[in-house]
Amino acid sequence: MSRLRRITHRLRYGLLCSLMIWLMPLKALAEDSLVVLSDFSPSYNQVLAAIRDHAIHPTRVLTLDQVRTADSRSPVILAVGTRACERMLERYHPDSRLVCTFLPSATFEQLKRKLLPTGSYAAVSAIFIDQPLARQIRLARLVSPGAAKLGTALGSNSLNMRDGLEQGAQAEAFDLLMVELARQDNPVQRLTPIIENSDLFLVIPDSSVFNRAISKWLLYLSLRHKVPVIGFSASYTEAGAAASVHSSAAQIGRQSAEWLNLLQEGSDLPSASYPRYFDVSVNPVAVRTLGIEPLSAELLQEKLTRIEADG
Repeated sequence: MSRLRRITHRLRYGLLCSLMIWLMPLKALAEDSLVVLSDFSPSYNQVLAAIRDHAIHPTRVLTLDQVRTADSRSPVILAVGTRACERMLERYHPDSRLVCTFLPSATFEQLKRKLLPTGSYAAVSAIFIDQPLARQIRLARLVSPGAAKLGTALGSNSLNMRDGLEQGAQAEAFDLLMVELARQDNPVQRLTPIIENSDLFLVIPDSSVFNRAISKWLLYLSLRHKVPVIGFSASYTEAGAAASVHSSAAQIGRQSAEWLNLLQEGSDLPSASYPRYFDVSVNPVAVRTLGIEPLSAELLQEKLTRIEADG
């Protein structure tokens, strides 16, 4: 009987040791994951809160002033915001897998070209804060099913979006009316004929074109000519756009946590991506003023989600 107990004890001990050995790499990998925040502003804190809500494994969290040289060797690094992304790209180590999140796609591409040698992008990816053009253009079609002409404007920071705009407009059967604005141009003079001849106007997130003053003027002129504006933020909708599609800090944080979970479990680094989760907002006053059919933000979001799932 005592011999049986000894055998049983050895078996239990062996199983326990095997289990501990099997779990150790996962624990070590989880401990070596690092989240770097640009600062502790409310938006970054919202991203961080969502990461903590959805992450499976614990992560270290640092701000830029706390980052040391050795931190750039962490196996998995999530840099939240433009400044965090820039710092970690400056210190990029090829043994790490770096994800920049909560920053514009154009900014990420600029930083990558500036700070990384050509061909060393394999272990660097991103989750953008801006929406894919195809999603914005689909929303325009849903807002005005019978529209024929889609107007928009590009500036120095968004010229690389030209091909995407043309492809998206063609996919939704729009004739695209587009103007490219240089810094010396008078934006009011250049934009006025585009708005007057469009059925819808799509606002591209480019600060070189749409500062606050120009945005106010654009929204006023669009209401005057009964041309619905499709924006890219909740604030654009509140200011007078008929509808906008946008992703919150919490939604970006949720997707960031999902990527962390995958990487910590040994999956390959996903390709750079636009937000998976998004909301649609509608301005009912603008919709009534424009004389278009009443719009439901929930229904528009549901339709967009279904279209992307089917695609």
